Amino acid sequence: MSIRTVAAAVAATAALAVPVLAAVPASAAPARVAACSTYSDAVSYGVSCDGTRGYCAWAVCVNNKVVYGPTRSGGAWSYAHCGNVGSTFRSGGYTLV
Repeated sequence: MSIRTVAAAVAATAALAVPVLAAVPASAAPARVAACSTYSDAVSYGVSCDGTRGYCAWAVCVNNKVVYGPTRSGGAWSYAHCGNVGSTFRSGGYTLV
């Protein structure tokens, strides 16, 4: 094999080994939550978060049933209502989705 043939083969192999970096479009950027506010009363638990990531409220009711609010984003409130299962609120929280 000539030196030119070997050099060409090495150059071709090296070109395949170089990783290609592509720009990530803005729409593929990770969703973020800046801050969340919560609310509770005798029968419900609610959450509202800034940012673009989804979230939903959940509550554990006095009758040990767990209820969930709808998934929301962008500052809209998600409420989990224990009244929907004939009970009152015991504890709650939220999940980022």
